[in-house]
Amino acid sequence: MSIRPGGVRLIAALLLLAAPLVVAAWSLSGYSAQRERNSADTQLANSLNRASGTYRDLLSNADSLARTLANRPRYQRELRHGPHVLYWSLRPNTLHPHGQLLPSKTLPAAAAVQSVDVQSADGRKKIGQVVVFVPLDGSSVVWLEQHPLIGSRQELGFARGRSLVRAERAVQIGAQKPVRMPSDIRAGGVGYRTVAVRLGPAAHGTRLVALERSSSIEAKANSARWRVMGLGLALIAALLALAYAVSPSIAQSRVSRQERERAERVLAHVGDGVFLVDRDGVIRLWNTAAEAITGLRSDAVCDHAAEETLPGWSTIADRIPVARRPGDVDDASSAETVPLEIEGREVWLSIVGVTLADGIVYAFRDVTRERRLEELRAQFVATISHELRTPLASLHGAAVTLLEREHDLHEQTRHDLLDMIAVQSRRLADLVEEILLTGQLDSGSLRVVTEPFDPEELVWTAAAAARLRVSDDTTIDVSIPAVLPKVAGDPERTRQVLTNLVDNAIKYSPEGGRIELGVEAGGGYARFTVSDEGLGIPLGEQQRIFEKFYRLDPDHRRGIGGSGLGLYICRELVRSMNGRIWVESDPDKGATFTFELPLAERVTAPA
Repeated sequence: MSIRPGGVRLIAALLLLAAPLVVAAWSLSGYSAQRERNSADTQLANSLNRASGTYRDLLSNADSLARTLANRPRYQRELRHGPHVLYWSLRPNTLHPHGQLLPSKTLPAAAAVQSVDVQSADGRKKIGQVVVFVPLDGSSVVWLEQHPLIGSRQELGFARGRSLVRAERAVQIGAQKPVRMPSDIRAGGVGYRTVAVRLGPAAHGTRLVALERSSSIEAKANSARWRVMGLGLALIAALLALAYAVSPSIAQSRVSRQERERAERVLAHVGDGVFLVDRDGVIRLWNTAAEAITGLRSDAVCDHAAEETLPGWSTIADRIPVARRPGDVDDASSAETVPLEIEGREVWLSIVGVTLADGIVYAFRDVTRERRLEELRAQFVATISHELRTPLASLHGAAVTLLEREHDLHEQTRHDLLDMIAVQSRRLADLVEEILLTGQLDSGSLRVVTEPFDPEELVWTAAAAARLRVSDDTTIDVSIPAVLPKVAGDPERTRQVLTNLVDNAIKYSPEGGRIELGVEAGGGYARFTVSDEGLGIPLGEQQRIFEKFYRLDPDHRRGIGGSGLGLYICRELVRSMNGRIWVESDPDKGATFTFELPLAERVTAPA
């Protein structure tokens, strides 16, 4: 049976997960075994302390008994007439210690001895001694093991030299003797764990020993080790089984998270705005493009109701086409263009939606510029239609009159009609020229030269040509300093800009007045100005008048004609010569148009 690469990776991952857990379980089991050994040492020490206390009580009883016997008259008389030393053997039992008087010296080799001197009646001399001893043999061991009780697997004994006296019998001790600290010895060929304490001078170097077989302690330690190890292995097996069971879900969750992160990265870099509105009308997603288009930050929009964040959303939402699934809306024409007012500015969005389980996902793009251009194109078509209708009507009328009544007309009338045809033809030619020039500027195909030219001559020529086109109530003045440097630019295009500005001043000064042309140098630039006393330009319109197709009077209410391209052409021509143009105006107080071009040389003022 073959294993898929994914299964191999899963098994390897589980093994990597299990390895440190097994090591941890083994370490913990070793700690439990050592803890069991330490517990055995502690119990041995406790048993030894209790047995030592019992031994001290027994020794104290022996001392009391010796003093009691020494004070009895009977024994004092015996000591004066008999042996000078009385020996008393004190043998403890399970209830009360008891003893017997020995007539002769029968002191055993292993015994704890308490002695008291007996004085004469007048206290002047020693007449004998009473000796009470406790045999340190098996019977004493049995009594100490039972009073107090010690652990079931623990024993007591007396160690003297290489001999260890136990309850049953005495055995020989190996090379290692029992000491105060827990240690291992061998006695009678069996290993023991022991703790010992010296019984003091009365016992003549005998040690009291608490001991337990090493095999018993190791058995308990191994039992604790494998109990913990078994529990650890069972836990590890359960964890591995759980990991194996949930690994598909984890893998699927990881894949889903990766796909979600990938989708978020895509949404962050996609050019269209995307946002999600859940079934409760709350915005849950707002991508980077949506922030850039609307100016609304994601943290200010997400988790807020769409109606609160997007003004007029309840009305707009009903107009947006929403597909049941992706693909139903098959082209961009299905999207709806809707206006949205955000922070005081109008934004036009081409938007479409698609239904998901979480709500509706909307995708939109900013068509504000396209919408404005479309409006400007519509205005341009209307303006051009109006501009063409008047000269065409004049041409048609004059041509028909000349054809039908040529011989009946007066010579002056025929001259006036021909002059009208020439003027209107020129008007049509200028209009066509503006349209063609705009196309060249937009495509970048217009050729502009840069050469030094005399600005003074250019201004005087433009003023002289303008005087031929104005009525008597309009004056054309020129303001020029004594010395002017040459300007670097295209003289023909500069003349065209100046002529357009002068024609614009004449057009928007219907009541006549003074129009002044000027030029001056400073700061490395030549500054051309055209000022009038006409209608003026509102402050809010002073930037827009340089846009393509834009007109202050789109409905021709003031009777002022024009294509809306003149100032746009002026701006683009000035920019192509590395200059700039602007306007300063107050309504009903005239306007001053200024444009700058770089100088070809520095000015040297005459002495």
